Amino acid sequence: MAIKVESSYGLLGTDSGVSATVDGSGSIHPMFGDYQVEWWVGEEERWYRPRSETTLVHRRIGSAPVFETSLTIASGRIVAKTWAAIGREAQKPSVITELSNESSTPVAVAIVVTPFDGIKSLRVEKNSLIVDECSQVTVDRPPGYYLLQEGSKNLENLIFNGKADKEIPPPLKSRKKSATGALIVPLTHKSGLRFVIAPTIEKKIDPGSLPDFSRVETGWGQRLKTRATTNLPNNDLGGLGPRALVDLLISSPTPQGAIQLAAWGLVDDASERIASADPTPQWLSAAIELWIRHRRVEDFLSSAAVKIEPLVRSLGKKDALGQVLTDGLTSLLRAIGEDRAAKDLTNLDRGFPDSLVSPFDDLVSETNEGVQLLSKPLPQSWYGKDFELHGMATRWGKLGFAVRWHGENAALLWEMEPHEDLAPLITIPGLQKEFSTFKTEGETLLTPLPPKDNNGTS
Repeated sequence: MAIKVESSYGLLGTDSGVSATVDGSGSIHPMFGDYQVEWWVGEEERWYRPRSETTLVHRRIGSAPVFETSLTIASGRIVAKTWAAIGREAQKPSVITELSNESSTPVAVAIVVTPFDGIKSLRVEKNSLIVDECSQVTVDRPPGYYLLQEGSKNLENLIFNGKADKEIPPPLKSRKKSATGALIVPLTHKSGLRFVIAPTIEKKIDPGSLPDFSRVETGWGQRLKTRATTNLPNNDLGGLGPRALVDLLISSPTPQGAIQLAAWGLVDDASERIASADPTPQWLSAAIELWIRHRRVEDFLSSAAVKIEPLVRSLGKKDALGQVLTDGLTSLLRAIGEDRAAKDLTNLDRGFPDSLVSPFDDLVSETNEGVQLLSKPLPQSWYGKDFELHGMATRWGKLGFAVRWHGENAALLWEMEPHEDLAPLITIPGLQKEFSTFKTEGETLLTPLPPKDNNGTS
């Protein structure tokens, strides 16, 4: 079996941000430490280091930031699930790995901590490795063996040949910042264990007290309830699916990210990010986009709302807004009762680009006249395959459309809920350039353009 990995690394995090990354071998790289944590598995005949094995499958289980690494050994499988969560003992998120022994024999598991640019100190405290006196790697049972040493040379040989210590070793301080350590624990067949990487040593973390990955999945599912939904053949035309939206939610806030969240239906999350950001012209653009797409006055009037005045004041003499954003800001100021400020915008230079991001990629383009569905030619891989999108918050209003194939022809179904003062023109140049309509909903049969091959020729 060849190694199967979905991507080079995945993000692990919560609403508080990214806590760690996990790579294709299941190794964890916490953001709060300059080290990595691996798990190695020992059978009677040999040890397995996932990074060096070909009998490995790594995947993201669903939309939530929960990853599974499955290692096949001689007697069966060892399956690791990794996620981040906040428990009762700490205010900051921890990273949890749960290992299940699905094989027919007991195994040993080595939880190994190795430095990247430096670990100055390591010590063992009961079931924990304390790293640089600021973070801990804690397992849910007493280890059978321990190992602390300078550097990672011969580390595999020491563990694989059973030369780790049965007694807790003395603390290790490393002038070379190369302290390395391992906790080795038993894992009987058809059973599981947990270890936790936590950004604190003030309280001992009980791995069993942290939420299960199923609760994490349920929580993220609830967060995405308002999102725009898609059912697409592939990602050739872009767009943001549930996984991409979750990664956007746990990543550091940016004006571009806030616009994408607003466009894809996560308006409350977009509003919170804009409200908590330091005022800059880019965040002003994001605030205007939020208004243009959703027209929710409460996003700008409540105590925790977006404060538009400091955002406007962030514009320097060389900054300017384009026509769409200027008109949007004028509309917003009037909606919140700032008529005088709205009048002052008539002297504002309008040469600044109108958009920081195209939130729908090639699925939908927003123009001065309306919306273009499928602005680029339909990929060859999409021909004959039904697809649909619903709940996209465009500048013109909420949009949904679907394509249903009838032989070589395609039926377009669309529905637009325009803002009350707008009448958008709807076109679909990627399927039939001649089609256009001002109707807010309908169905029509199109004669699609010939499919393009990978070289762009018909």
